[in-house]
Amino acid sequence: MPHTAAHPSRRTPALPSPAMLGSVAGAAVVAYVFVWWLGLVLGDRPPLPARIQADHVTGMASLLADLTGRLAALVSLGSVLARLVHRRDERLVRVAGRAAQVWFAAALLNTVTNPAYVNGVPMGTVLTPASWWTFLGATPSALAWLSNAFVALGIVLVSYTRRDTGALALGFAAGVLSQLFVAVTGNVTVGLNHDWATDATVVLTLAFVPLATGAFAALVAGTPEAVARHHRSVPALVALTGAGLLVVAWQQLAGQRLTDHLYGLGIGGLFVVLGALLVSWLVRQLTGELDATRPARALWSVTRDVVLVVLALGFAAAENHIPTPRFLEPQNIQINYLGYEVAVAPTLERLLGLGRPNLLWVVLGLAAVGWYLWGMRRARLRGVRWPLGRLVAWCAAWLLFAYLALSGLWEYSTVMYSWHMVVHMTVNMLVPVLAVLGAPLSLAHAAAGPDPAPTSPGGLLVAIEQNRAWQLATSPPVAWLAYVGSLFLVYFTPLFPWLMRYHWAHQLMLLFFATTGYLFFNLIIGHDKTAWEVPHLIKLALVISIMPFHAMFAVGILSSGALIGADFYQTLAMPWLPDLMADQSTAGQATWILGEVPLFIVLVSLAAQWFRSDTADAERIDTAADAGEDDSFDAYNDMLAELARRDAGERRAAALRPPER
Repeated sequence: MPHTAAHPSRRTPALPSPAMLGSVAGAAVVAYVFVWWLGLVLGDRPPLPARIQADHVTGMASLLADLTGRLAALVSLGSVLARLVHRRDERLVRVAGRAAQVWFAAALLNTVTNPAYVNGVPMGTVLTPASWWTFLGATPSALAWLSNAFVALGIVLVSYTRRDTGALALGFAAGVLSQLFVAVTGNVTVGLNHDWATDATVVLTLAFVPLATGAFAALVAGTPEAVARHHRSVPALVALTGAGLLVVAWQQLAGQRLTDHLYGLGIGGLFVVLGALLVSWLVRQLTGELDATRPARALWSVTRDVVLVVLALGFAAAENHIPTPRFLEPQNIQINYLGYEVAVAPTLERLLGLGRPNLLWVVLGLAAVGWYLWGMRRARLRGVRWPLGRLVAWCAAWLLFAYLALSGLWEYSTVMYSWHMVVHMTVNMLVPVLAVLGAPLSLAHAAAGPDPAPTSPGGLLVAIEQNRAWQLATSPPVAWLAYVGSLFLVYFTPLFPWLMRYHWAHQLMLLFFATTGYLFFNLIIGHDKTAWEVPHLIKLALVISIMPFHAMFAVGILSSGALIGADFYQTLAMPWLPDLMADQSTAGQATWILGEVPLFIVLVSLAAQWFRSDTADAERIDTAADAGEDDSFDAYNDMLAELARRDAGERRAAALRPPER
């Protein structure tokens, strides 16, 4: 058994030694040398068929800027994470801010070098303002780097102004999402089954970024406790990363072996690093490296992990630039847009039966239910009995979500506007209505206990809820505007066909609608307490106020003389769907009808909550009055009696007053 302390030492944290930092810097040098060599190799290779290849300078600049952005993000986000979960040291925030400045510069450079490399043109072609904006709109990976620039700038501003925990936590979450955006707009967007590869990339990125930043955070935190926390997370995060990477490799290699193509160097290197991280974990587990009385040894063990993470970022930058075997496979327009073909017209059996699974939704549904059950167990251990009805509502929401993901409804919603609106209305209204009745935030607080530590998940949740930016984003006016306005912004502008062209964008669109629906309905019928105590009468007004806009939206679809999403649906040109306008009319009818059922549930739930609230208030007042603790009724009666006495006195005085002449 390894020698570990039950309660790791909480002595003054040790700073990483120059040798440790030198090891990490050496790994970074190796990564830069590797991508430099790769740039030379790629520059000498012949271009792909019917594809323009960027010049040597553009390719090299794109590789180096990519790696620099990833390394700077690691340092910045890792330092923020160390400040959040390990120790409240403002020096970590300063390190995060300085690294974010490098991240910001590299991300901006990538908005030039990346689209130039992807489109096979010199960097100078992208540098003019008009061209830069055009290339951004045509190259999602460039938009991903632009989002990185905004997040990095936000962390810089937070590091120099407000350093509250809530702002840092939101900055870290935004940083993870920005890294996810870069990952899903890379090579995985190409070819057959790219929908599954993209979803797998989401999973592996959401696992690898916490793994990488967690290792760096443990190093700069400098405590055995931080190392032990990182150590406990390694097996699960490596397993999730490896599982996602397997799907990506299967899809991108297109039947070839790792050794058959240069692409195998990048993806194979990532597998090697993951294996090495598991070996490092085993060494730490089976030796005395977790001994709290020997902090230097613990720090050296996590330094080993950080070195491996830095090398992994070099392989990730390489994987993002090497054309994969999938690029050489022929594909039609359906595969190009969707990742699969929908060859036959929908029938009731095909719609309700098993279709092409949406892997991301399945994973999200299982994770949400699993987390809820775990939270209930934690709450029960703290003596909190969680209502069964909330569990039923939460599971119903996510099981409905998973059913949409597994049935033919998802598959046909990607090619038919009518079924798209059926799925959209369910995700935007019915799923959020059921989810808010599950009160997940209340469960999180119950699981965390009444006084969670500031560095615990419960403490971070409290800090986020107290953050002014978060409170503004979840305020009734903003939630109402986002819920109502997003419908018109997306569907009645060119944004809709653009989002439908990319699997990641389609997923993002529906998840955004689910989020806006959740935030709005949580204000109306949610059991979770928010910073905004909205009276029941205002809640009713908010519900009533969205009804005409939903009707306007449905009528807008029904009466539109132009085809919504024409660029997308006409390009697909499904042979079994000859009349797109008739399908759009069906979509309008579905929108109108499906919006009524969730709103009915909301009104019934709101009425029940309002009745229970008034009943509870009346019972509380009666109880207080009976116990002599509330004299409000006595005071009210005394006031009425006093008014009656005054009125009687005035009448007597008037009767005795002599008449006027």
